[in-house]
Amino acid sequence: MHTDRTHTGRSHTGPGRDGPSRLWHRTSVRTRAAAGAALASLAAFGLAGVWVGGAVHDQWTALARKRAEQDIVTLTNDITLSLPGEGEETKASILLMLADGTLVRPVRPPDEGKVVQMHSERWFHQNTLLEEYTGTPALPFPGLTPYPQDVSLGHGETLTVRLPDRPRSPHDELNGPALDGRRVTLLKRVTDPASTEALEHFTGIGGLPEQRVTVFLLVDPTAADQAAARITTIFVRYVTPGAVLFTALVAWWVTGLALRPVEGIRRRMARIGDGAFHERVPVPPAGDGITRLAVTTNATLDRLELALNEQRRLVSDASHELRSPLAALRSSLEVPLAHPAGADWPQVVREALADTGRLQLLTDDLLLLAATDERHPAGPQPRVDLSDVVAEQLAELAHLAAGGPAYTAGTLDEALVEGSEILLGRLVRNLLDNASRHAAGAVTASVVRAGDRVELTVTDDGPGIAPEDRERVFDRFVRLDAARDRADGGGGLGLSLVRSITGNLGGTVAFTDPPAGTGARVVVRLPAARGNGEEDERGVDGARQAAGRSG
Repeated sequence: MHTDRTHTGRSHTGPGRDGPSRLWHRTSVRTRAAAGAALASLAAFGLAGVWVGGAVHDQWTALARKRAEQDIVTLTNDITLSLPGEGEETKASILLMLADGTLVRPVRPPDEGKVVQMHSERWFHQNTLLEEYTGTPALPFPGLTPYPQDVSLGHGETLTVRLPDRPRSPHDELNGPALDGRRVTLLKRVTDPASTEALEHFTGIGGLPEQRVTVFLLVDPTAADQAAARITTIFVRYVTPGAVLFTALVAWWVTGLALRPVEGIRRRMARIGDGAFHERVPVPPAGDGITRLAVTTNATLDRLELALNEQRRLVSDASHELRSPLAALRSSLEVPLAHPAGADWPQVVREALADTGRLQLLTDDLLLLAATDERHPAGPQPRVDLSDVVAEQLAELAHLAAGGPAYTAGTLDEALVEGSEILLGRLVRNLLDNASRHAAGAVTASVVRAGDRVELTVTDDGPGIAPEDRERVFDRFVRLDAARDRADGGGGLGLSLVRSITGNLGGTVAFTDPPAGTGARVVVRLPAARGNGEEDERGVDGARQAAGRSG
């Protein structure tokens, strides 16, 4: 059995695929803002915890170093004097190095337990953190060497060394954390020559010759480590969670305040959608993106309301205009049917055919008007010489109009415009038909190039149009007087089509004062085509097909 497994553009993924991304985009803006703020605060306070922990560690290390510097001076003096003293108890990690490089440690006096008494104001504990590295033979300790015996008293330096990974004896947890393999700081200082008795007192090794002893004292890192660990714990357990929660709540609240105008816009749009087309959404005063959204929405609503009103008016006017010829057609058929014996049936058919033709012309105009209102040219348009279109229409009307006005061509400059040749022909034809319908005996058309514009002018010697009516005549189904009635063949849509086509091509149309003071003069201004070129036949064919659909 063959199974057709066609992969479509949208695949049905399981709940586990793209889960996090899909969940993120499906969450609300407030939730995403709160989550983003929480993540940002988590990162910020995490870095702050690391920085504060490091700063605290550095501060405590500096204090430990300062104390170690004081202790090593005391130690070197007391080892030389070898006299017991009284004072406060101090804990220190000490290494003593003999002249031959042997590492030893201070011994525990049998009567003092863990304390070695020095001639100073302090008592020093037995060696702690470093005692597991001492003894005989000495462990390999890179970087630790004794001072020469001829060096001056008080000579000292600071060393950074790495402790051996394996001490000589097990680590005693009471002394603090193990330092195996860790890089530590040691202060190095030399004593005055110490006697054999003094050396035996401090090292437990008898018979040593008088010599200078090199003292190494550890800058204890444990206090700094513990302080930094405490700060890090506080940040991790208390500060960071509290800050993250607080930031998320503030972001949730602030985002809700910021989105209130959007909710107001939504509620108002819901009311408008229910039929309140005259209302508009509130515009926030902040001047931000939401304000621009509201302004754009209101502008769109204005255009939609205008289009809706135009549609309603068109339907109403079309219904009214179609009712009269339909009634006349019905009457012209009903009367002969009621009295068939006295009816002139050829005449009845001719009248019905004329009414049907008028209905067809009116319907064609309505369809073309709707098509030009909806059409928005995109991309390059074919170039058309408007003078050729005008000359062609004048010649056709002059041939067809027996006994009508005289059609005259004025100035016909070469004037290329971008647009459909069919629509431009309909524009010129409607203007000439309107002029011929009211002209006394002459209609003149001219085309001139005026900068980046092309001007088409049509004049007639008829009664003209009053200034207050020059704008109204472009409305649909408008007839100004008795001369503009249905008997003359006008459907009231010719000039409306002219304005619609002109606006669709990016131009304007208006009636102006005639130069002779009488008659009517209409001027159409269209954008001139950029550059010179021949007409694009393929574009014209496409325009003809589009206009054919509207007919």
